[in-house]
Amino acid sequence: MSRKSNVWARCSVLLSLSFSLHAVQAATCDDVRVLVSGYYSNVHVYDACTGAFLRNLDDSGRIQGAQAVKIGPDGKLWVVSEEADTLLRYDAATLDFVDTFARVPLDWGLTGVAFSGGSAYLSSYATSALRKYDIATGVAENLPLAGITVLKGPDNGLMDAPDGKIYVPGYDSNNVVRFDPQSRQYSQFAGARDNGLRSARGLLLNSAGNKLYVTGERSNQILRYNFPGGGLDKVISASISTPTGMAWHPDGSLLVAGNGARGAGVLKIDGESGEEKSLLIPVGSGGLSGPTYVAVIPKGQGGSETPNPAAIGSQYWLTALGRLAGTRVELEANTALGAAFGSAFNPAAVQKPRWGTIQINFRSCVEAELSWQSTGENSARFGSGSYRIERMLTTPTVTACQSTGIAGAPNTNWIQGAWYGGPARDGEGFMLDTDGAGLVFLTWFTYRPAQ
Repeated sequence: MSRKSNVWARCSVLLSLSFSLHAVQAATCDDVRVLVSGYYSNVHVYDACTGAFLRNLDDSGRIQGAQAVKIGPDGKLWVVSEEADTLLRYDAATLDFVDTFARVPLDWGLTGVAFSGGSAYLSSYATSALRKYDIATGVAENLPLAGITVLKGPDNGLMDAPDGKIYVPGYDSNNVVRFDPQSRQYSQFAGARDNGLRSARGLLLNSAGNKLYVTGERSNQILRYNFPGGGLDKVISASISTPTGMAWHPDGSLLVAGNGARGAGVLKIDGESGEEKSLLIPVGSGGLSGPTYVAVIPKGQGGSETPNPAAIGSQYWLTALGRLAGTRVELEANTALGAAFGSAFNPAAVQKPRWGTIQINFRSCVEAELSWQSTGENSARFGSGSYRIERMLTTPTVTACQSTGIAGAPNTNWIQGAWYGGPARDGEGFMLDTDGAGLVFLTWFTYRPAQ
């Protein structure tokens, strides 16, 4: 079945939701908003607590055939505009238009976007292909085809996962495929019509990252698979008609797009039992027409918020690197400046001037003497000093070190963890990391000098 002849059947009363696991998890519904893509209307913004319509994302006409919507690694909001053959970016806080990141060939059928290793991966429903874009340069590369016997009609549930692979719902191949960006090989995660699966569309990991939820639009199923090994874990629901996308609501409910006992739209259900709780957003709310996808994203500061000076402290942090020699490590420390918070962050603006040197002399596996010198022209001029530090937690590697002593420890893993100056200096501290062979990385969370 062609994409054009299939659009209405897939879009008329259905929503597809996704919540990126790389986005900030909000504590309450007040901290997030819900964006719903309407294939025949716009991307609409809703209140996450009440489901009330707030505004359209963009009334300029740029968005045509809205599909996947998600936060990218650059902090921007990425929007797939299938009928305009474009991938758009918006400011995630203000929702202002930023740019058109990419244009694809006419009728390519752009549906989904996922991110891995500094690249954006796009899915083509019409050609059953994936295309890779370098986020920094925009340079595009067509990836090897899986073959329609393996993957046909990749849809907007395209997902990057913690195992480094890209997971692709095959709408017409009735399966879920994974693509390895390193080997550039495809493999089956859930085979064609596995456990009755038809028209796979929505993919969603649980918070633990060990279960993958999959919707079968034409089999009226929500299936849960073990992840990343595969294999059916549980049929969550077979009572919601034509389910598509899914997302996690801040209250722990599973949001599912489909037609249930409480109506058509974004349903809140129990993620374990599949029991329907409520209809959060009905089809038609705010002019929504042909909904295809929903994203739950943090509200952000936005242009209407002004930072509160009373809630901004004098915190200061620096990083340092050195190598352990016996029981002593000397580290060269640097600070960072030049950048800004949130969506205003620009890595090209970061400067890393030298701060000074830090020495740590370990007295035991849980206690050390720390000293610093930040004096002279090539430093931040914080002065010099020293004090005793200790471990905050005793880990298994620390226990092993205590049984042998530092000299008998097989590696330097006992260093790793949180240290601080004891109760007398509670409020600042250190995170130490090591490669196990003596290289030590330190982050010092402290404060600016008193003025």
